[in-house]
Amino acid sequence: MESITEAGVRVLPSKEEAERLATLRGYYALETGYERRFDDITLLASRFCATPVALVGLVDETRVFFKSALGFTVSEAPRSHAFFDYAMRRGKVFEVRDASRDPRFERHPWVAGAPHVRFYAGAPIVAPDGHVLGSVSVIDYVRRKLTDEQREALQFLAAQVMAQLELGVLAPRDRLTGLYDRRHLTDALARELSRAVQRRSRLGVIALDIDDFKHINDTYGHDAGDAALRELGALLAGGIRKEDIACRLGGEEFLLVMPDAATDVVAARAEKLRARVEMLELRPNPDLVCRITVSIGVAAYPEHGDTPEDLLSEAEHAVYLAKGGGRNRVVIAPRGLDYRATLGRDSPPGLACPAPNDRARALGNTDAPRGIALPDGYAIMRN
Repeated sequence: MESITEAGVRVLPSKEEAERLATLRGYYALETGYERRFDDITLLASRFCATPVALVGLVDETRVFFKSALGFTVSEAPRSHAFFDYAMRRGKVFEVRDASRDPRFERHPWVAGAPHVRFYAGAPIVAPDGHVLGSVSVIDYVRRKLTDEQREALQFLAAQVMAQLELGVLAPRDRLTGLYDRRHLTDALARELSRAVQRRSRLGVIALDIDDFKHINDTYGHDAGDAALRELGALLAGGIRKEDIACRLGGEEFLLVMPDAATDVVAARAEKLRARVEMLELRPNPDLVCRITVSIGVAAYPEHGDTPEDLLSEAEHAVYLAKGGGRNRVVIAPRGLDYRATLGRDSPPGLACPAPNDRARALGNTDAPRGIALPDGYAIMRN
């Protein structure tokens, strides 16, 4: 969806703007898509202000990233000439009562044409150091104005967004990718699993491992390895639902937790991620272009276990089989199989079997090496 823009003047780069951007990036909230923790704020903004649309947006040098959007389907928009830019620069609630009669906005296609935006109001999200990071905004399709109480409520909700961002900093993050790290994953997975059990819903886990990562570092240098990690982190952060949780476990290992997602949905998402990674072009320096692939394992509650340890173990062993089957593929873990009762904690059953891998070939894995037999319940997705 296009952005809502207006004929204004874009803020030019400056020392103050550079400091603002540094503050904003310190919260690790850019390019991470919708986040469920902000949904209550857009709901309350819509209710308090009686508008059909409410948005929480953070603004970098060129774009507005929406952390929650009620009544709108939009994930990001260009910053230039945006309503949000005006809200940021005013430092207080910015209100446009009738955009069709405001010379700054009247020619905008969304004002002059569908969806015929008429009213906009935005309260700035102000960091402790005084820098404005974005806004909590409400939009309506009829001309109107806010009451004093509604303006006060909008300012209060903007302060609550800032409080959530401050809490997010306390959550452990991986400094290279900006994703949550393993310490946060432990709590998040336990929390989401408990919620799934209580609601009798599903929970999916996707484990990803960059293929031949040591070769990338040895051949192209550690800058290329770091670039691969950053790009994969950005891809995961930008391609997930607001309720999903993306983490870097360490090294080249990543994990995605997907609440309310059945196994087939999780597997389909994993395959899309695999294909997108395969298309990435990494440029650690102007003269070097390299590509990466990932091996992915999928597990889900309740099919593959009812504890965080079980789900992680199943997903990671599925990654192990994906690598053994030729890499650059998705493997769905078997149902109800206890790896630890077989060849050892780190060895999935069947890996020592000398028989040809007929089952893998029947599933399309024609280049799987002989001597690797997949246990019943495994499935392989690949191009």
